[in-house]
Amino acid sequence: MPEVPVDAADAADLVVVGTGAAGFSAAITAARAGLDVLMLEKRPELGGTTARSGTWIWVPNHRLMREAGIDDPRDAALRYMARLNRPDRYEPDHSTLGLPPEEHAMLAAFYDHAAEALDELVDAGAIDPVMLDRAPDYFAELPENAAPYGRVIVSRGRERPDQLTGRELVDDLAATARRLGVRIETGCAVRDVVRDGDGTVRGVVTAGGRRIAARRGVVFATGGFTHAEDLLRDFVTVPVRHGGAAPGSEGDFVRIGQRLGARLHNMSAAWLAPVPIEPLVADPTAFTTNIFALRGDSMILVDRTGRRVTNEKLAYNELASVFLRWDPATAEYPNLRLFMVFDDATARLFADGKSGNPLPLPGVPAPHVVTGETIDELAERLAERLETAVPEVAGGIRLDPAFGPTLAATIDAYGDDADVGVDRAFGRGASPIELFRNGPPRPGNDRNPAMFRFSPVGPYHAIVLAPATLDTKGGPAIDIHGRVLSADGSVIPGLYAAGNCAGFPSAQAYWAGGATVGLAITFGHLAARHAAAS
Repeated sequence: MPEVPVDAADAADLVVVGTGAAGFSAAITAARAGLDVLMLEKRPELGGTTARSGTWIWVPNHRLMREAGIDDPRDAALRYMARLNRPDRYEPDHSTLGLPPEEHAMLAAFYDHAAEALDELVDAGAIDPVMLDRAPDYFAELPENAAPYGRVIVSRGRERPDQLTGRELVDDLAATARRLGVRIETGCAVRDVVRDGDGTVRGVVTAGGRRIAARRGVVFATGGFTHAEDLLRDFVTVPVRHGGAAPGSEGDFVRIGQRLGARLHNMSAAWLAPVPIEPLVADPTAFTTNIFALRGDSMILVDRTGRRVTNEKLAYNELASVFLRWDPATAEYPNLRLFMVFDDATARLFADGKSGNPLPLPGVPAPHVVTGETIDELAERLAERLETAVPEVAGGIRLDPAFGPTLAATIDAYGDDADVGVDRAFGRGASPIELFRNGPPRPGNDRNPAMFRFSPVGPYHAIVLAPATLDTKGGPAIDIHGRVLSADGSVIPGLYAAGNCAGFPSAQAYWAGGATVGLAITFGHLAARHAAAS
């Protein structure tokens, strides 16, 4: 290869930038193929947003499914993904299901190789797989979904008996990579790539000016751009300005890709989930996760008028989209802040301390929870909180003067529905994912596990919620081998990407819990496999 000026010993067969699931999948695959691998992480800690994740891994047709006799046919799986990706273009009888051909090819590659990518990590000892056969896909009820249960894999737990925490998963991935000889450096941000005369990427340039050679290529797995205000403003048109992604998700690879003339793909899309806005604004460095489920049965989500606006048990990506409704009549986003209202029984019965549950454990300080002994007092204190909080908390929202009486009427109507077990307004508690995320019913609730009448006696509580990203999922476009594409569709030789820094093939969709990690490990694996064969 042409000479690339480097510092002494600053070279590897494969340089992997980023240490989340995509990066470790690439590094482990490459190391097992005999490559010398160097991983670079700009943060002092490893893991990126994977360390904050729920650690589910969504993998179609994996080995444990097959061993259990669960059939997951390819055609049906592709129809399910395509139906959710682009419902306006979906054509079940079309050769590409109505999708752009390159997007269909990417979904096919995901189906064809996700199980292989998982097996690579299992065989390397990085994951001890357990199939969550009770965990449904987010749209298990759709007729296109032929295998609604069984696709979710977790690694066997230690701190939690059911599964690993995000930090534990990253620790296991890192330990496996190091055992295979992968070198890992932290505090090493990459700002550019090195190219030879024919445009092939031959290495990287760090923020400190080091030039590191890569004999087989460079894989970027640096996360999305949740924390890049300019990129959010330029590409994400809805008002999502907060997120639970790791601090390193600052759009590094988008900027590098733009300089290289890469084609950008899926830039307006994000993995969405609500957040309790006050803790995030108070200390962004301490905030660790979005909301994965609004827990509780005597709990509702209301707008500034005190009315329910949705089924509170929707999957979190769909729930977050409710916050982003534009009202053309008033020229505003009326749901930009919504209020999770619940009674003491929900706080007592459904707070479990798990990641993604916004209910605080008893005895744990929770200054973001507004409390009143009566509904009127709760309304008064919530109004005061919005008026005195920093602008980011309120998001321009103020309570309607009749919020208190309207909320009381809303709670009464909700209770009437709960008594008969049917949510006549929004159908709450009807889908498999709603019941799974809700958990078992409280004692005495033999109607609808997701609904129960509020206590007639306070105290009552409220949390201010806002829309947010888990991370964005747009960036330089890649092909089925994880190779980055230029604006004219040609491959940029030697350059690969995977995970949230690349243009994901999932469009607007969130197929199931773990879809983010499943896609990340698959295309990290495919990128490393291609580089090893080059």
